[in-house]
Amino acid sequence: MYTVLRQRMNEKAGDSWKDRVAHTFDYRSWHDWKIFVTHSSFSDQDRGRFREVTARSNPLETLSTGERRLATMLPLLAAAWSMYSGADYRGPRWVSIDEIDAAFDEPNLRQVLALLRSWGFDVLATAPFITPMIKKETGRVVVHQVVTAGKRRVTVPWLWEGQGEPE
Repeated sequence: MYTVLRQRMNEKAGDSWKDRVAHTFDYRSWHDWKIFVTHSSFSDQDRGRFREVTARSNPLETLSTGERRLATMLPLLAAAWSMYSGADYRGPRWVSIDEIDAAFDEPNLRQVLALLRSWGFDVLATAPFITPMIKKETGRVVVHQVVTAGKRRVTVPWLWEGQGEPE
């Protein structure tokens, strides 16, 4: 990964430091994207079951919020998996997901958690609360809970190992 980031920094060698860093970490330009989606509602005869997502035609608009989130999250996870699976890569397989449970029903959340586990990702995720289902599916959860008391905030870290009470 260092090599890729160094290469991206060098691509903008004459630019300001701020612009070089912005270019380096703009993940939207790390890969060329051509995304096709399918859904049971796309079964019309003349267009086939897969539809391309473009600026002019976005079949995701017909999906539920959770289905849209899943369809937009999967290409990003695939890109991360591809980068981490390179022959020369040695290190953590880290991804960060804000509100991992937002907009997902239980089957879709289970599917995402299973994918993250099968691809061997080290996940940093936020969630308004840790549901029993997330605990059961992951087997281990580290939580930093922020407790507000008046104007003070206290961080309470704990580890749940899949059974019993958190430590």
